[in-house]
Amino acid sequence: MTHHHLALLALALVLPACKSRDEAARHAPTAPAEVARDAGLPDAASAAPWPELDGLPRAEPLRVITLPSRPDVPRFDVGGPAMLGDLAVVSSSQLGFAAVDWRRGGIAWTRPAGAHVAPPVATTDAVILIGACVTPPEVPADHALLGCLRVVTASGADQAYVAIHGRGLDAFAGAAGPQQVWLDGDTAVRWRRGDEAVRVDLATGVATPTPAVAPPVTVVYQDRRWDIAHVDGKLVATHGTGAKAGKLAWQTDSEITSLLGAVWMPEQSPLVRFATITTFGTPSGGVPEVRLLDLDATGSMNGTAAWTPVPGISLLGQAISPVGDAALAIRLDRSIKRDFIAAYAANALLIYVYPLPVVARPDPVGVGIALAADRAPEAVVVFHDGDLVTVLPPLSAPPTAPGAARAPLENTTP
Repeated sequence: MTHHHLALLALALVLPACKSRDEAARHAPTAPAEVARDAGLPDAASAAPWPELDGLPRAEPLRVITLPSRPDVPRFDVGGPAMLGDLAVVSSSQLGFAAVDWRRGGIAWTRPAGAHVAPPVATTDAVILIGACVTPPEVPADHALLGCLRVVTASGADQAYVAIHGRGLDAFAGAAGPQQVWLDGDTAVRWRRGDEAVRVDLATGVATPTPAVAPPVTVVYQDRRWDIAHVDGKLVATHGTGAKAGKLAWQTDSEITSLLGAVWMPEQSPLVRFATITTFGTPSGGVPEVRLLDLDATGSMNGTAAWTPVPGISLLGQAISPVGDAALAIRLDRSIKRDFIAAYAANALLIYVYPLPVVARPDPVGVGIALAADRAPEAVVVFHDGDLVTVLPPLSAPPTAPGAARAPLENTTP
């Protein structure tokens, strides 16, 4: 590792406070969508100049799928993809919900929604959809109606449909801003909008206010557990159970940009992977760099940095596989027209970059990683511009790359 990389890690690390160490059925598409363009032909992205990405490995899309949307409807919200086997489930105010068969290039099923939708979230065998109710249901007079929730299997069968309602929800009902939905145990989801969040019971639809924080990355290793969260810009790890739960284990001294997840490499203790945007070491007036960094999740001083930084000023989306392969949607500059995908293997090797079409892009870019039966990454799936799903190659590192083998041990706690 060069002196430059060591300096970056030194900025990110602080001495730890504690150093102790039934699959869903899949069906062929019932309503195939047209492929927007031949993936082998140049498009607006590849034809445009991207000098900042010169010298970096490039990828060509496996396919680009155009979804049937309604351009006459305002595109208030977009979300997804939520990955469920061969399906990438996306949401948009202009199309409702669509389960896209990324492998075959068609649509497996759709569901209607009102003007507003939240990002879908997948369980092991179904996907949870939240949006405005097409027909407002009756709820108790003293309850606010926030929307409707639907649970759909991979084959397109509805398992549940409930109204989301409750008391004391005025703050959330009036909130605006980016949305996220996470699983909250086996019986609920946490729905965040802007600075407010609610916990929604999947059986009853009853919503209650809850802290607007993302669930931590949980690492279980050698009978110990670490909960790692992004708090006030820094990484904070706590451990312990029972009365001792929440005890500080370690934290970083410097702020980071985004917490991605855990990395499991053969014959190594687990790492926690994050991205940071920095101008450290760049020429005056140069483009800031996006760097991938890893820390030992158990609290040692060990860490690594991706050898190849990429240019960029912000992150528009992210995804990570169960063992640590990562894909980032990165905004290159303030034109809001030049955005690209950077894909990394679990060993932090940059596998490729892929420029998205050069268009004004005010919406977030959704990124998902499709997994094979053995949970190895099969493809990177990108939902962008409200009606396009781009399928990119997998993320596996070359067999000769250090640490390229799949990890035999994997954190079983999401």
